[in-house]
Amino acid sequence: MGNHAAKVTACPLSALSDTFHLSNDQLEATFRRARAESPVFYMEDIGFWAVTKYQDIKTVLGDKDRFSSEITLEPLAPVAPEVGQLFRERGFSPRPTLSNNERDDHARIRNNALQAFSPARMKKLEPYIRQLVNEAIDSFEQDKKADLVRQMVYELPALVLFRLLGIPDSDVQKIKMWADSRLILSFGRPSVADQLVAAGHMADYWDYCLAHVQKRIKQPGDDLPSDMLATRGGDDSILTIEDINNVVFGLLLAGHETTTNMSANAVLSLLEQRKSWEALVADPALIRNAVEECLRFRPSVVAWRRLTKVPVELSGVSIPAGERLLCYLPSGNRDEDIFDNGETLDISRSDARAHVSFGYGRHFCLGAALARFELKVILEELTRRLPGLRLSDGQSFEAVEAVQFRGPKELWVEWE
Repeated sequence: MGNHAAKVTACPLSALSDTFHLSNDQLEATFRRARAESPVFYMEDIGFWAVTKYQDIKTVLGDKDRFSSEITLEPLAPVAPEVGQLFRERGFSPRPTLSNNERDDHARIRNNALQAFSPARMKKLEPYIRQLVNEAIDSFEQDKKADLVRQMVYELPALVLFRLLGIPDSDVQKIKMWADSRLILSFGRPSVADQLVAAGHMADYWDYCLAHVQKRIKQPGDDLPSDMLATRGGDDSILTIEDINNVVFGLLLAGHETTTNMSANAVLSLLEQRKSWEALVADPALIRNAVEECLRFRPSVVAWRRLTKVPVELSGVSIPAGERLLCYLPSGNRDEDIFDNGETLDISRSDARAHVSFGYGRHFCLGAALARFELKVILEELTRRLPGLRLSDGQSFEAVEAVQFRGPKELWVEWE
């Protein structure tokens, strides 16, 4: 795969294009082989170049002059013409969100949105996050068995984010359903019929965000849209209403789907390696670094997309301008050129925080601090209240069906 002429050659590792059909062990073995044999290769079935080495991934994500984020949220599979017609009829036309915004206004909008994730906001949210975790445990503690995805981490990140954005708790299920549809439309391979259902949900989702910002114009609250409106002060050069609409729309997806999968992945990883879980039970002070190691070891975001703006070379492979790349973050996180024994979960690892699970560069995850904080609280309360937690036998840990995001659909655990 040393040059562009080899692009059309079928690569034995093209299974990466269907990551949700691979078990965790299969996926990790595939990445390991890719890093050793073909760290950059072309996946003809989906038209993307796979990038699997840590330094290459940081190069791609960190260089906005050579690599564009504009394709980050484009549907992986072609969208039926009927979907475009539905969007036009419904007036669904959002501008790029922060994750795929390549315009000059990116930094201005991002800096204003960051106020939602300040240390003061985190401190204010902590009692609420801890309350949610404990209420979840209260609801199933006597059962001696639970699906932590459905009974804890599915709704919890959404409830926290909704508190941040001023969304009523009663709307959780509706917005989670809309968000699931957005994930399938952008990152899955739905049928035309399923595309149209998802597109309708997306339009509903967009209408909801517009109405919420309008409500905050009339009735300000203690939340991000109100803060951004106050910062704007009627001055479009600071922020426009459209800017705020798009931030709310983007955060209502990115702020909870990824955190749900991140939390489930972390508990799964720790319980698979029982000594790690027992170490946290014995010494909760280890949890902060364990959060980083779990993020490194099994991140919820599998791949991030970029478009080459100019001809580039990665790991000796020449890639022309206009080519689409998939940066495989879990592979970069286990690159043993960077992380000693990278395939091993080590909660005492000193360089765990060097992972690329939240991306890198100007599009580094806006909500990274909140995600880290939520996982820390979840692990603190689970190890405190259910120290004997263990995985239920006979599970396959089937992954959510989206190429770029990964987490178990169910996570059954038991305790005495």
